[in-house]
Amino acid sequence: MPLDSLAEQLFQGIALSRYRDEKGSPERIVNLRNLEQLYVTEDLSVEQLSVPNLYKHKLNTGDVVIAIRGTPLKASVVTEQLQGSVAGQNLAVLRLRQEKVNPVYLAVVMRSEWLARSLKKYYAPSIGTQLIKLTQLRKLKIPLPDLATQDKLAQLFLSTERANRITLEKIETRQKQTEFILSKILGRQS
Repeated sequence: MPLDSLAEQLFQGIALSRYRDEKGSPERIVNLRNLEQLYVTEDLSVEQLSVPNLYKHKLNTGDVVIAIRGTPLKASVVTEQLQGSVAGQNLAVLRLRQEKVNPVYLAVVMRSEWLARSLKKYYAPSIGTQLIKLTQLRKLKIPLPDLATQDKLAQLFLSTERANRITLEKIETRQKQTEFILSKILGRQS
């Protein structure tokens, strides 16, 4: 199905430089760096913004945030804790229309190697960075299996992501232990 047919709304994040204002309200901003995992990570930046109709730009739980500039193939789902934050200009926000679509499944597809091959023809060079237009994103065809299959694929990728995170934490712990031992040994010799 074309991505546009799955969307209630598909819009680009706001240009922060245009709306920064010391007198504005503090807003939590989702940027590219917050799309490292399948759920938007919580270390958001905060900007003072004065945006007319700001409520139209606020993220909802279940929105899929997609990188459209810079690094391709990043997409994450907004959690309840991050509802009300605002997407930066390098991101597109997909608010799903149908309950027949699992947002995590959609983020998985957007991150997949399968889609990477399809996107190569859409990404245009833009002063050394990659850029995909919203009109191109709207036309992107997404395979849509039944909801049970979507849920299974989403859970598979979430469990893989969890396993990867645990493995990286173990490696980091091991590195710290090794550094500690090294400092103890070298500290004795001085």
